[in-house]
Amino acid sequence: MLSPERPGLFRVLCLCALFEAACLLNTGMLFPRESSSREVKELSGLWSFRADKSPDRNQGFDKAWYKSRLRETGPVIDMPVPASYNDITQDPTLRDFIGWVWYEREVVVPARWITDEGTRVVIRVGSAHYYSIVWVNGVKVTEHNGGHLPFEAEVGSLIRKDPTQPCRITIAVNNTLTLETLPPGSIQHIDDITKYPKGFFVQNIYFDFFNYAGIHRPVLLYTTPTAYVDDITVVTDFLDNTGK
Repeated sequence: MLSPERPGLFRVLCLCALFEAACLLNTGMLFPRESSSREVKELSGLWSFRADKSPDRNQGFDKAWYKSRLRETGPVIDMPVPASYNDITQDPTLRDFIGWVWYEREVVVPARWITDEGTRVVIRVGSAHYYSIVWVNGVKVTEHNGGHLPFEAEVGSLIRKDPTQPCRITIAVNNTLTLETLPPGSIQHIDDITKYPKGFFVQNIYFDFFNYAGIHRPVLLYTTPTAYVDDITVVTDFLDNTGK
C-alpha cells in the first residue's frame, strides 16, 4: 500500500491518470443524448456472466466463448450491469477473482435501425475495469485498456447482416493489474506445488483500497445520422479585464 510519507508518488500517479485520460480519448466521446435525430437504448440490467476459472484464465479464448451463447459454454449466473461483480454473490472466490470474466446480453434493436442504411448504430461502454474486449454477434468490434473511461464502436453493419436475430453482445473484462496500470499491481506466481495448486498466483497491490472489477458504468446502444457532431471545442480569450 502507498505510505502517507510518500506524497510524491501519489502526485505522480495522479498526473499519470490525467495523461492516460488525454491519450485514450482520441475522439470527442460526447455522452449520447436523445434528440430528433438520435436514439439511445440503455442496456442496464441483468447480463449472463461467467468467470474463466481455468488455471491460465484463457479457456474463454481457447474455446472461443464469444462465438456462441455464453450459456452454451458452461454454467452462467445473472450479473447486474453496471456493478462490481465482487460484491454481488456470496462466493469468496468470485469476490477475489483475478483474470477474465465474460458478460453477454442479447438485444432486440428497433427495425428502423436495421432498415435505414443512413443510421449509424454505436455501442458505448461507460467504463469497465480494467482491460476489455467487445464482440457483436461473434465479431470483435473494439478493445480498450483502462478502467475509468468510456469507449465505443460502430456496429450497424454487423446488426444488419442478420436482421432476424437478436444482437448478441459479448464483453470480456480482465482486472489484472501491472506496474503500467492505474492503479498499479503485479502478479506473483507461487511455484511450490507442495503447498499450493499448480498455476497458483496472487495479485500484489500498491494501494489502500479494494480492486473492484466489472462493467462499472452503463452500456448503451445509440444512433446518429451519418453526419453527426462528435466533439465541441470552446476557445476562450480575454481583452483587458473582459472575457470573450
